[in-house]
Amino acid sequence: MIKGLGGIILKRFITTAAAVLLSTTISYNVFAHSNLSGSNPADGEVVTEPLNEITLEFEGQIEQGSFIDVTSSSGQAVEIKDIIIGDGTLTGTVAEPLPNDDYQVNWSIISEDGHPLEGEFTFTVNAPETETEEAVSAEASETPKAVEETTEADNQSTEAQEGAVAEEAEAESSSTTTILIVVLLIVAIVSGLFFFRKRK
Repeated sequence: MIKGLGGIILKRFITTAAAVLLSTTISYNVFAHSNLSGSNPADGEVVTEPLNEITLEFEGQIEQGSFIDVTSSSGQAVEIKDIIIGDGTLTGTVAEPLPNDDYQVNWSIISEDGHPLEGEFTFTVNAPETETEEAVSAEASETPKAVEETTEADNQSTEAQEGAVAEEAEAESSSTTTILIVVLLIVAIVSGLFFFRKRK
């Protein structure tokens, strides 16, 4: 009886120990996988101030080789100046504030246990334009108008030149016709005089 009871207790002890060990292992793996816990800007956020850096925060440590890349709404890649790996953070900096647009951030990290993780999120920049940006925009909008005016002026100049050439050609043609008529009249008169003299 005592022997049977001891076997039951031993089995329960082994089962409990295995469950505790399994739970500890799962908890460690979840912690070590360094899942994304937040970001600045946040997913879907509309940024209304100049933005020079993007920071991702993770639940655990991340290793060297982790990176982010950013693309605009047109699919053009944004040049990342520096990648900074901190204490559970990954920061990407850009040389100049991002212009107003929609952006997608793709991140790829190596977690503390060596497993790779990746993900993505989006945000929008809608910051007030600076005087320099407004001047560039105004200049860009005025440039087509200036080109159009220059083209129109060139067309008018070309038309005027063509008109002058046509008038000159017409005048030359008229002069040539007049000279030809005069020559024919002289020939006719000389021929007539010669004919009448010959008959006499």
